[in-house]
Amino acid sequence: MRRSLAIDFMKRYENEEEIREVVRTFEDATISRDKWKHAEHLTVALHYLCLHDLETATGKMRSGIFKLLTCGFGLDLSKEMPYHETLTIFWMRTVAEFNASKNGTSLLDKANELVATYDKDFPLRFYSREYLFSDEARAAFVE
Repeated sequence: MRRSLAIDFMKRYENEEEIREVVRTFEDATISRDKWKHAEHLTVALHYLCLHDLETATGKMRSGIFKLLTCGFGLDLSKEMPYHETLTIFWMRTVAEFNASKNGTSLLDKANELVATYDKDFPLRFYSREYLFSDEARAAFVE
C-alpha cells in the first residue's frame, strides 16, 4: 500500500495549534527574530491563502512583514530595508499554487508538506542570485 506524501517526510508541526501560534505571533509582531525563518514565512502565507484570495493574502503578508520589521524587530526602515517585494510575490504565488493542488488536505498536512518541499533557495531556479538580490528586485516585483 502506498503511503501518502504527507507522512513520508519529517513533520515540522504536530498539530494545528502550533500553526495558529506561528500566525498569532506574526500578526502581533511578537515572534522573535531567531524564530522568524523560511518555514514560518511559508506557514503564515499558507494560512492566509487558505482564508483569502491571492491579492488579499499578499497584502496581509506584506503589511504583516512591515509591522514585524518595525514593531517586532525595532528596525528603522529608512536605514535598513530587509523587505523584498519580489520574494514576497514569488512565494505567495508558489504557495497559492501548492495550496490549490491540495484540495481536501488538512492545514496541518499541507503546512508540513509545504515546508518540507520548498527550501529557501527555490527561487534561484528562476532568477540569478545577482538579479534576485538587486535593489530593483527588492523594491518592486520583477518577473
